[in-house]
Amino acid sequence: MTVNKWLRLASLFAMLILAFACKKDEEEDTNLYMKGALVANVPSHLIAGEEITIKASGITTPTDSLTYKWITTGFSADSLFGHEITISAPEEPGNYAVALYVTHPRYVSKTQNYNTIVLDPNSDDSFGGVVRGDDSIVDQRDGKKYYYVTAGGLDWFAFNLNWKGAGKAYMLIDALGEIYGRLYSWEEAKSACPDGWRVPDNSDWESLATAVAGANTPFDGKWSGLGAELTVRATLNSINMWKYSPNMNFKNMFGWNAIPSGNSTGNFRTYLNRGEYGVWWSADEKDANDAYYRYIYFDSPDFPYNYANKGSFGAAVRCVRDSAPEK
Repeated sequence: MTVNKWLRLASLFAMLILAFACKKDEEEDTNLYMKGALVANVPSHLIAGEEITIKASGITTPTDSLTYKWITTGFSADSLFGHEITISAPEEPGNYAVALYVTHPRYVSKTQNYNTIVLDPNSDDSFGGVVRGDDSIVDQRDGKKYYYVTAGGLDWFAFNLNWKGAGKAYMLIDALGEIYGRLYSWEEAKSACPDGWRVPDNSDWESLATAVAGANTPFDGKWSGLGAELTVRATLNSINMWKYSPNMNFKNMFGWNAIPSGNSTGNFRTYLNRGEYGVWWSADEKDANDAYYRYIYFDSPDFPYNYANKGSFGAAVRCVRDSAPEK
């Protein structure tokens, strides 16, 4: 009897193991894995309070019964459901997180996390250190306001042009254009300034340099020390915009507000040098292919010139006009 009892127990134990294995196989069959990489077009930078539409994509299997949930703490809604959502960015500048979850009744869920930086170009706390001054104009094409300063008998924009009718924002991120201005090819820049304003030619640049140096300064020179005279110690959400160098002083003469807006190459396929270089077009051509520009490098106090292809190189624009005679 004892042997039979143990045989029955062993048989029962074997059946339990078999049942558990079958159940496990059944569970594994239902725990399917989604195919495709979950992605969303969350911008790396946003303007405080702006309305944006973001969309999830990338999941190829399954194609139905997917539920998308967004966690957007600090935005106009802390959470939303939907494949595509429209939401307003936080009102306060700072760093924010966006989490995206996709679930399905029979598939293992997926998660993706993003960080975005919210900026306010009109706030000293967000875009700090720059001088906004008393004089300004409004571009009638889009209603944008530009401060300007007077130097050497010319009125100069105190910030880079950000007209969206041409050019591209750095890395195609419009929020960065609100701070750094847009990058334009020389061909685009020729007609980008508002009515009554123009891209400065070599003579205009000479007038600025002469006003800064206090002596006649021809265009084709290194302009030793003049970069430091016009560069501003600007901050973006309390972080220095210019990369640090002991060779650079920030005097910001006239409130010209030189910032490191970088440049682009290859017909806006490559963006580089934000934080290290400020690059501004001249209206003058070197030859049939190239045009002049001036630049400031974070590790040098100078303001030299160079030239680049008129169609494929992207640089910032400072619009200029002849200043009205003093009364």
